Amino acid sequence: MTKCNVALFNSADPRGLKVGGIETYTRDYIQYHPGDMNLLFIGPDEVGDLVLDRINDVEFRGRRIGFLPLSRLGDSVNRYPDSISESETFRFARLIWRKRRLIRDILRRGGYTAEVRRVEYAPVLWWMGVPVFSMVHLWGDKSQPMSGVLGRHHRIRALSEYAAAALSEKFYSVNPDYTAMYARKYWPFGSKFDTLTTWANTDLFRPALFRLHGPIRLVFAGRTDAFKRLDVMMRVIARVHALGLPVEFHYVGDGDLGRYAEFAAIRDLCVLHGRRTASEVAGIVAASDIGLLTSDIEGMPRFVIECLASGRPVVALHLPQIEPIFSTGRAGALVSRGSGMVERMAGEILGLAKRLRAGRIAPEDVAANVAGFAPQVLLNKIWNEHRALAGLPRCEASPPAPEARERSVHVDISRPS
Repeated sequence: MTKCNVALFNSADPRGLKVGGIETYTRDYIQYHPGDMNLLFIGPDEVGDLVLDRINDVEFRGRRIGFLPLSRLGDSVNRYPDSISESETFRFARLIWRKRRLIRDILRRGGYTAEVRRVEYAPVLWWMGVPVFSMVHLWGDKSQPMSGVLGRHHRIRALSEYAAAALSEKFYSVNPDYTAMYARKYWPFGSKFDTLTTWANTDLFRPALFRLHGPIRLVFAGRTDAFKRLDVMMRVIARVHALGLPVEFHYVGDGDLGRYAEFAAIRDLCVLHGRRTASEVAGIVAASDIGLLTSDIEGMPRFVIECLASGRPVVALHLPQIEPIFSTGRAGALVSRGSGMVERMAGEILGLAKRLRAGRIAPEDVAANVAGFAPQVLLNKIWNEHRALAGLPRCEASPPAPEARERSVHVDISRPS
């Protein structure tokens, strides 16, 4: 079988525990990549078992890929630097440039096309003569708090986006509003912009029965970047508790909740799971009851889709891109922003908890709201772009062989008595 050769770049090892949407994208891409694709991952080795600067044969989630490790990585905890030169993106771009001859020779000789999830890498791949597809997962303007360094350097970010638009084969964003904005902003390259939204791994996140006893378990998994507004989330949890509903808050991620003043009021209600594998995250979500999201901005919040795919309703502050998902009234509640939003979110949680414990919420009905958000369907769009550049025919989406699939694992999230 003739195959297309595709190189994925990322600054974190997919086998590690880095928390983030880009990492989930990479892991699922590896799991679901089609049979007519040879996949090469280029990035750091976090496990420490690979030979540097050489293509290693690696198995991940039952799939075999090539892995070109450029460096060792001590840990992949999310950090928010003070300067561009300290940022993970800058350091990885510098590493790619330093090893550009090695990478160029491998990719050119193998006829690879490349994908990057950070637009800053696109000019380097273009310089190597490698066709590259770029993607942006998040965008925010100056009025919104962001811990990432480029959130404070808008001119540099705009220059990076313009260069990527000019030099990439296509430029993807995760929701139609972003795509339209980019097409207007960088209009000379408007035809290159397209939407590739996020998904839930349907082998991990599946509808599960609710518990009908004990405290209501609220859950959030993700980073603690400033735009996530964990301070608001904690005020909501404190208010729900004050209204008399027994609750637990389960947090999955590598953020330090203790840095928020609001944490003191809910410390005794919290279970901090730290970093977990994707299968463990799926188990924690399935053992919870209601997902929470309080972000000021999002691209397309994967956590929301994963909760819903698990049959867990979500209470979120309003985001226009997820309005269609919540339009049936069976996905949970979108709460308007502004004065009183904490009280409104608390009220929605109380209402959902009452319906849930009365057996009036069916997990399958919740999951139906994201039935179209399956990776093998959505990813087929970009797979067909790689096929076209390799001279291969377009294909319909198809799941990998059963042995390639990962399953969610049970995680006991009960609090000690």
